Amino acid sequence: MAFAGTHFDFTVTDFPGGDKSFVELPFTVPETIERIEVSYAFTSGSVIDLGLARNGRMRGWSGSERGHVTVEGDSATPGYDAGSLPGDWHVVLGIVKVAEGARVDVSVRLIERRARWFVGELHSHSEHSDGGVTVLDAIYRARQAGLDFVSITDHNTISQNIIRPDDPAILVFPAMELTTYWGHTNFHGLVQPVADWRCRTPAEVGEKMIEAKANGATIVINHPFQRSAGGKWQAGFDVPFDALEIWNGNWAPHNVDALAFWQELLVAGKRIPATGGSDFHQKNRRRHGRPSNRLFSEARTMADLLAAVRAGHNVVAFSADDLTAEPADAGLPMFGNGSPAGSSIAVRFDGLVKGDEIRVVTERGVVQQEPAVSGHQTLESQLDGRFVRFEVWHGETPKLFTNPIYGE
Repeated sequence: MAFAGTHFDFTVTDFPGGDKSFVELPFTVPETIERIEVSYAFTSGSVIDLGLARNGRMRGWSGSERGHVTVEGDSATPGYDAGSLPGDWHVVLGIVKVAEGARVDVSVRLIERRARWFVGELHSHSEHSDGGVTVLDAIYRARQAGLDFVSITDHNTISQNIIRPDDPAILVFPAMELTTYWGHTNFHGLVQPVADWRCRTPAEVGEKMIEAKANGATIVINHPFQRSAGGKWQAGFDVPFDALEIWNGNWAPHNVDALAFWQELLVAGKRIPATGGSDFHQKNRRRHGRPSNRLFSEARTMADLLAAVRAGHNVVAFSADDLTAEPADAGLPMFGNGSPAGSSIAVRFDGLVKGDEIRVVTERGVVQQEPAVSGHQTLESQLDGRFVRFEVWHGETPKLFTNPIYGE
């Protein structure tokens, strides 16, 4: 065995038990690891199965059908169990048949946690409520849209949370949209956020939010100014919530009102993160990730991504890959964070097109407007008040909203 940093290599040529036995290859996973990757190959004529065990208990088995498997906290290759990673692990080789001169080469890579951008969907539906597609179809559509994560927020039901994807490349958050006569709010991150969703008064809406919050849900108030009576938020804002959905589906007057209300909250000194969501229901009307949430997360786990939602480390954009914005330098504050008064804030935009306009917004409103002169552009602004945030518009059509950077 040779070890180099986070890479273990094993070569097995000795099979003391012969056919119908097991060989176990040990490795240790520290707290800093986000993903385990295992690859193996064996010489022709032999049949060697593959599995993984953690702390003496099996965490997956794939026979001899897969040459590469991965395990993460919230996703894994089919046949393997996602879950906690730190501990004492073994690659388990099932020795079905050993040919003369048999050799097995095994490579284990431990991928460190690292902060980076992820893009995904925080508001969508399936046939488990009033959506027009199955859960697996919804997951497939989200993956085809280039998303890293999707939250399926069916109305007042949790049955959709039982179905898991076979594609470990996308994270699927358990969720529910609490749907009441006084507005809708998403509970992210829990299979069952509340014991009973029924609300008979506006006060009970707040009580359900308190219950979900106590259980660990990340809570987003949805489309607060939707024109339908039931969709408009009428339960007050003195309730526990983590973010406000300012862009719901296709841009419409209720989104204009939500954006204006969010600005009012920020001017009043409230640090309320903004999100967006396609509110996908029917496949011919909306697409997953339009709008999208581009989150700067400490790692590829649901817990870290939802922490990024709560922290406002989010850029809400028209689509997953159309236009991006991020601090122009690693030393600059992330969206949602604070910075000393008088700081210079520089943001880099990629994917701009002719006709786009970058707007700088503070508590005084729009204080700076810059036309796009190239696809890649950096805009610098002074943080001289409570907050500064950035928008990109194309005429009357919005394309991107950053969360604010706050003055300290």
